[in-house]
Amino acid sequence: MKKPTNGSTWYALFLTLTTSVFFLHSCQQDSTIETLEEEEYLRKIETLETKVKDLEGKLGQEKSNRSRPKNIISFEQAQRIYKAYDDRADLISEVVNSVTNDGSFNPTRSMFYEISELRNYLSYVDELSQKADVKTTGLRFYFALYPDTYVSSTGNDRNARHQTIFIAPTLEKKYDNHVLHIGYTLNNDGKVELLDKNNGFSHFRRNRSEADDVSFLGRRNDNDKFSLIANELGATPPEYGH
Repeated sequence: MKKPTNGSTWYALFLTLTTSVFFLHSCQQDSTIETLEEEEYLRKIETLETKVKDLEGKLGQEKSNRSRPKNIISFEQAQRIYKAYDDRADLISEVVNSVTNDGSFNPTRSMFYEISELRNYLSYVDELSQKADVKTTGLRFYFALYPDTYVSSTGNDRNARHQTIFIAPTLEKKYDNHVLHIGYTLNNDGKVELLDKNNGFSHFRRNRSEADDVSFLGRRNDNDKFSLIANELGATPPEYGH
């Protein structure tokens, strides 16, 4: 066998060393590129986080600068007008207790409606009204009175003879060049039916000398599947002990 010459040996060593250096340099280059890419990603993330914080700050500022609703009243004014109703509440108590002769009646002074139920009701009104192609303008609250025989859906009769309210959505309707917001519901055919004076829902106190118009009573049953009228507002006071 022919022995390698010194030149061949040195050439082989040089080739091996060169390859190793090239490979090491290549690895270092790859590592450097990966480091640079990672740093670039981190800079982008930091920039995006800064933008998010700026947007959150602006959003919070917009919320804090939100205009106060025009119908907000002070605590003192609420106390004053609540107290002003005392005489009328006492009069109601006297009249009702004069009939029952037991002095147990206390007039309702407030009502409670769970906010989740109210939101659910509004969503229900929106959904059915859109299907009926009705543009809802607001809500109307109607004062009413439970009869002596009233029993709630939970079987409780403690609100019999007490005042209550029921709610109906409203739509715009023109009467004698005046635009009014009239309560409405939907009948079993999904058509609009107005809560107006023709159906016994006058928005003003009727003249007690007028004969009661009961022609509107008995037209409907109590199973209106598309009704939009809400009542039984959670707990109807008086709430005992408070």
